[in-house]
Amino acid sequence: MRHPTKRKPIELRPEEKLHQLISSGTSLVNTIDAATILGLKPNTLRVWASRGCGDIRPVLTKNGAKWRLTDIRNLIGA
Repeated sequence: MRHPTKRKPIELRPEEKLHQLISSGTSLVNTIDAATILGLKPNTLRVWASRGCGDIRPVLTKNGAKWRLTDIRNLIGA
């Protein structure tokens, strides 16, 4: 008898993720999406948020740090 296997979600390339977020009309993105677009590890952005350093600054919400899509686009030149 075959056991159902967990399928890994399809991961988008950074430029595809950026296009998806732009198309959705969102202005703030979570740390994982921001890191994917920037080619960084999520912990790098978490350190930037906690130390107040780094190339962009987060917006602190009740659900954690979010990152402005416009800041991300400016940083990568998109």
